[in-house]
Amino acid sequence: MGWTKEQEQVIAARGCNLLVSAAAGSGKTAVLVERIITRLTEGENPLDVDQLLVVTFTEAAAAEMKERIRGAIEKKLETDPDNAHLQRQATLIHHAKITTIHSFCLSVIRDYFHTIDLEPGFRTLEEGERKLLMQEVMENLLEEEYAKGESSFTDFVEMASTGRDDKKVEELILELYEFSRSNPDPEEWLLDSIEGYESVKSEPWDTLPFVEAAVEHTKATLEDMESELRYAAELCEEPDGPAAYADTISSDIGLIRSLRSEETFGELQEQIAGASFARLAANKDKSVSEEKTAFVKSLRDQVKKELSALKEQFFYETEADLKEDMEQAAPFAGELVRLTIAFGRAFEEKKRNAGVIDFGDMEQYALRILKKEEIAEEYRKKYEEIMIDEYQDSNLIQETLLMQISRISHGQYNVFMVGDVKQSIYRFRLSRPELFMAKYASYETAGEGDQRRIDLHKNFRSRGEVLDAVNFLFYQIMTVSLGRVEYDEQAALYVGAQFEEKEGFDTEILLIEEGESLEAKELEARAVAARIKELLKNTEVLDKETGVYRKASYRDIVILLRSLKGWTDVFSKVLNEEGIPTFCGTKEGYFQTREISLLLDYLKILDNEKQDLPLAAVLSSCFGGLTNEELARIRCAYPEEPFYQAAADFARDTKEEKLVAFFEQVHQFREQVPYTAIHELLEQVVSQTGYRDYVLAMPGGIQRRANLDMLIEKAKAYESTSYKGLFHFLRYVEQLQKYQVDYGEANTSDEMADTVRLMSIHKSKGLEFPIVIVSGMGKKFNTQDIQRKVVIHQDLGIGVDAVYLKERMQAPSFLKKMIQNETRLENLGEELRVLYVALTRAKEKLIITGTLKHAGEKQKQYERVKSQTERQLSFGLLQKAGSYLDFLIPALVRLDDPEWSEKVPIRVEMLTEEDVLMESVMEEERKQIRREDIEAIDPEQLYDEEIRNHLMESYLFRYPYEEESRWKRKFSVSELKRAAHEPQPEEEESVRMFEKPEEEIIPKFRKGETKIRGAARGTAYHRILELLDFGKSYTMETLEEEIRQFVEAEKIDEASAGAVEREDILKFLQSDCAARMQKAAQNGKLKKEQPFVLGVEADRIYPENGGEKSGELLIVQGIIDLFFEEDGEIVLLDYKTDRVRTEEELTGRYRIQLEYYQEALEKSLGKHVKEKLIYSFALGKEIRV
Repeated sequence: MGWTKEQEQVIAARGCNLLVSAAAGSGKTAVLVERIITRLTEGENPLDVDQLLVVTFTEAAAAEMKERIRGAIEKKLETDPDNAHLQRQATLIHHAKITTIHSFCLSVIRDYFHTIDLEPGFRTLEEGERKLLMQEVMENLLEEEYAKGESSFTDFVEMASTGRDDKKVEELILELYEFSRSNPDPEEWLLDSIEGYESVKSEPWDTLPFVEAAVEHTKATLEDMESELRYAAELCEEPDGPAAYADTISSDIGLIRSLRSEETFGELQEQIAGASFARLAANKDKSVSEEKTAFVKSLRDQVKKELSALKEQFFYETEADLKEDMEQAAPFAGELVRLTIAFGRAFEEKKRNAGVIDFGDMEQYALRILKKEEIAEEYRKKYEEIMIDEYQDSNLIQETLLMQISRISHGQYNVFMVGDVKQSIYRFRLSRPELFMAKYASYETAGEGDQRRIDLHKNFRSRGEVLDAVNFLFYQIMTVSLGRVEYDEQAALYVGAQFEEKEGFDTEILLIEEGESLEAKELEARAVAARIKELLKNTEVLDKETGVYRKASYRDIVILLRSLKGWTDVFSKVLNEEGIPTFCGTKEGYFQTREISLLLDYLKILDNEKQDLPLAAVLSSCFGGLTNEELARIRCAYPEEPFYQAAADFARDTKEEKLVAFFEQVHQFREQVPYTAIHELLEQVVSQTGYRDYVLAMPGGIQRRANLDMLIEKAKAYESTSYKGLFHFLRYVEQLQKYQVDYGEANTSDEMADTVRLMSIHKSKGLEFPIVIVSGMGKKFNTQDIQRKVVIHQDLGIGVDAVYLKERMQAPSFLKKMIQNETRLENLGEELRVLYVALTRAKEKLIITGTLKHAGEKQKQYERVKSQTERQLSFGLLQKAGSYLDFLIPALVRLDDPEWSEKVPIRVEMLTEEDVLMESVMEEERKQIRREDIEAIDPEQLYDEEIRNHLMESYLFRYPYEEESRWKRKFSVSELKRAAHEPQPEEEESVRMFEKPEEEIIPKFRKGETKIRGAARGTAYHRILELLDFGKSYTMETLEEEIRQFVEAEKIDEASAGAVEREDILKFLQSDCAARMQKAAQNGKLKKEQPFVLGVEADRIYPENGGEKSGELLIVQGIIDLFFEEDGEIVLLDYKTDRVRTEEELTGRYRIQLEYYQEALEKSLGKHVKEKLIYSFALGKEIRV
């Protein structure tokens, strides 16, 4: 592979901190691997691979990178096999620190646990166990606070609670606790997060950071409002424009400009409060365009709404009143922080006492350890370079931790960072793309400085049509003002891959008008299904393996969705109905599935049968088999009693068979609960009740059974926690449900099968697909995080309401409103990056789909974009986006201009509900016509003689080797011996010397001493002979001692050794044959228990079936007891324990077996077998065959 100039610079740069901004598909992983290999091979003193610390985002990425590096090392070794350094790297790679940040932190803790007083035997908490532990700590904390009865706490609870319990209070504390853990010092950040409330008392209002941010946002919005009005003024000046409105619009522009000229919050507040718009003059000119008149009015109305929104958002009160609100909110913010700190300390103490840590602790504890300078220095000396993959997804604590072990403090720059801030989509995991952006802005792009930046622009993944479409869209919608990323020529994607020019690869955007017949999701799914069918008929894709074009198949297509919840079920159902197979790697709603929720109800009544709802559910299910009428009879019979008691009394009094049997079985299981592991109890329940078979017989039975098996596996995982018992298991599951830890349904499909994959955009990151369909673009963005009672921001802190308890009033504080606004804008920036990730997954074909209402009106709203000279859409327009289509449609409006549409490979298609349904109707009609045509065929009539002859030839064809196909292909020598030696009447009387009698089945504790008989005793003889050293001479005493040592070494069990008659063995060892064996053994010429595989002509085994015709080889395998070399030839010996009367009887029985042994030895060794011997323990002598 040839490297680009920029890639070569990345590989070769040394002695600096290097930030690599790697665009989608730019080959960053390949470049990173090559940089590592270069560092391992360059110069006179190349590095060892364990001198590098490579941090990746996921375990899978770490494993893939390690495998790539290992492969590259092996490739180097092929050309230089004697290179000792490379050989060393091939060994070290298995222990190299190519790992996730959590795995690295864990290794630090395991090495230095004693420095933070952590127990060495600690383990990592499973998520469900962690939630239970947190709940216990929270309950204890709140109980203690209630006991103290401090007014600050009770006032806070009154403000935070919404019902009769403390659920909301708990949620607020836990949310703030989890957020704080991404900071290097959580407690310090928590205390800083409420400084805004305190600073109101001492700092000038206009100097407060959140006030400055409000002023900045206001001015940006006012600038866009003025731009809207200027466009309205231009429309008024057009020949058919509403000239009568020109003066009023000019006055409006003057008003907005005067507002923009104000510098302070107070000035803006005063001016906005008094701002008013003049009335529009009447437009009596009949020649004026009604459309332009209406559009100017709508633009003006929009500006008036935006100014009103600004007033409601920031300028709704005087500065004094806003300060008062902040001061009133301060105690509640302070109490929340105090409780969060108290919870954090109590939770840590609880974990330490239990000897456990969680994933957050890994980072926190590792940082505490590495803040000890002597330990950090050890790591600085150890790692010559620190490499961070997916750097855009780092958070503050990870940044601090890795910089702590870099050599920057010593003036040496040895940190390599690679990522793409445009693909930073893990804000919900508290990643900080700002870290990347700060370095992106400050690092040098030229020269040889200590801090450098190299941009990788070329995309080696996608067709030009995909890249041109992505660039066209993101030039307009990804801006610094929204998302803090400037999509310019430096950020754009450039073609690096070579594809054959073909028609039909333009990017498609399907906008589907919502109708009345179908829900929006189903309508979109049907449109997607129709498009997939067309793709399979008309589209070819480049095969990655062969490098040639082939017809597209289902496996080439992926449907990407922002969220799987609520979408995959609809899409899977519709696509399957249309005959399109689908695969969804993760399905949500595991605990809500019928089979799991019912089984959990059964467990609940085993734990406590006096639970009416679970009992009713179980009784009316397959477990109880009662009908609704029967349940009603129970209730009517004992209307005053609790339902459990009523059911028990009804069973006792009426002897109702189903009810009696149900309670008997429940009581049996309940008796087992105290001493039975949960997974074993579950297994018994589903097996003994027949529940597993029942769910298997239901629709989707395989999936349902897999879900049951998955619950049993989760129960096994629960057993490894510090909690035990059924009660705690049910609490464990409740906590998983409460905190939405959803495992997803068990996966029963094959991801590599020929199916269309449904996948979340987040899951698709780092992957690529020939055809990508990005759906659900009309779905509204999730804004729940800005509507909560408490909002949190990394820089601004926490926002709470100002609460006036006496007046029973509360309202958002100014800081809360500011945080809500900043969070909203940051969320929109994140959604832009998510969209970028989705669109850049496509290699050859990109299709974007979404539903919307009033599509025509939507497009008209953005008419002014056509005349806009600036490439980027305005901040005011972008910040109003409520869905991805609100980003895309304004950008797509420009395609109405031929100048754009001719050079941008995007095709927009508007579909109505009728269009979508018509395709389905037509497909059904085509199926019906095909069926009618088939049914109308006269089987007696000849339509095409050539086809008829072909069909007859095909259906009447007989496979010429049908008999051979029934042959067994592999045989043991014993099988062939038995087949050749049909027992004769007199031989049937002969039995094996140690014939195995029918074994009486007795429990082990009743058996006592058990004698070894029959075949087992014969096996014991063979085992002793295998273990003995034939190069030695034996007496009875030495033989006995040798067997005793075999037993002590557990090479043979005592019972088997006791079954072997020592006299038999000694007699064999003192035979003439044994003397010859001893000599061979001493010369290294003796082999024991040698397996072999022999190819045998089929006609030897199947002579009666014409095996000679096929010329096939069949496999014969076996194990030779013993052979040795004597005078350059082979002597073959087989031990036999058959009880026989004559030598002839034994040789006749085993002649064929020894002949196969002889053939195998002669073919494999190339030496002649001069003797074939059998040693008969029954006769006590050797027999020549």
